[in-house]
Amino acid sequence: MTLGEKLKSIRKRFGLSQEQLAEIMNVSRQAVTKWESDGGIPDVSNLQELAKVFGITVDYLLNDDNELPALSMTKEFDKDKYNGKLFSYSEILKEYYPEPWEVYSLIRDKKMSKLETTFDLIIGAGTLGFADALNDLSPFYLVVKDNLKMLVNIKDWTLRVYELPSDTNIKKFVYGKNRFMVCGKVNL
Repeated sequence: MTLGEKLKSIRKRFGLSQEQLAEIMNVSRQAVTKWESDGGIPDVSNLQELAKVFGITVDYLLNDDNELPALSMTKEFDKDKYNGKLFSYSEILKEYYPEPWEVYSLIRDKKMSKLETTFDLIIGAGTLGFADALNDLSPFYLVVKDNLKMLVNIKDWTLRVYELPSDTNIKKFVYGKNRFMVCGKVNL
């Protein structure tokens, strides 16, 4: 798989247009088109930024590996664009995940070990999970289109997106040290 094919595949897996990727990278849409068509390669600083944004290595981008790993994306927001109001989550979601994406609001709690579960039962059911949930009140969303499923978190002026396996149950699932449950569809 060429660098251009990888970039195009990564961009599509996140449901990004060339313009959106160009905005994230602070380059022109034409530059993204050139990279994806293998008409040129990004300079070192753009390769490093692509690797950082998508949670992969520059080596992976440049090697001829055919398999794409599970991906993640991190994008910092321009505070001025949202008038310094991060509570406009729906505006952000609408911008990055327009129709036909389906967006669901999630409830998060800590996935506990057997020891933690036993301790939690002794001190009072739900205490540990509740305390962990209060530690991070940032919103989580499940974004779905066709076979793509993304876990989206908006926190500290940063959008974090994690690609989920295609067989992930969209009602209730575990990711990392967290359990998630859908609490409703978001109308954008």
